[in-house]
Amino acid sequence: MTKPCITVNPDLGVEYVARLFANTHIRRAPVIKDKLVGIISVTDILTKSDFLEKPKSLVFEEEIEKAIAEARTICAEKGVTSKECAVAWDIVEEMQAEASHQRSQKLEKTAFDEYCEENPDAAEARMYDS
Repeated sequence: MTKPCITVNPDLGVEYVARLFANTHIRRAPVIKDKLVGIISVTDILTKSDFLEKPKSLVFEEEIEKAIAEARTICAEKGVTSKECAVAWDIVEEMQAEASHQRSQKLEKTAFDEYCEENPDAAEARMYDS
């Protein structure tokens, strides 16, 4: 085995593992969660996944767009400084952070940042008590 040994967490998405394999030029890797769970190979990725037909990143982007629309609706109904509005934007930002992590890209501006440009008072609703 080449060094360093690249291991895969079983919670990683198939697209992420495929990208990892492509970037590191490896064909198989141990799957470890506290102990060895198994070995994943390029063949496993190609034969047992549907990410080529149904890319998860595209599906997740659609979910994020729905969450943004829902957050805007909640904020319009409850007010930009309401707790419900803040929670809705927390959900959107968590989803965007996960998508950014899966793509291994830093998110330059969140949807909430863009929303705050339109509604500056919204930021104060996310000041939570400890």
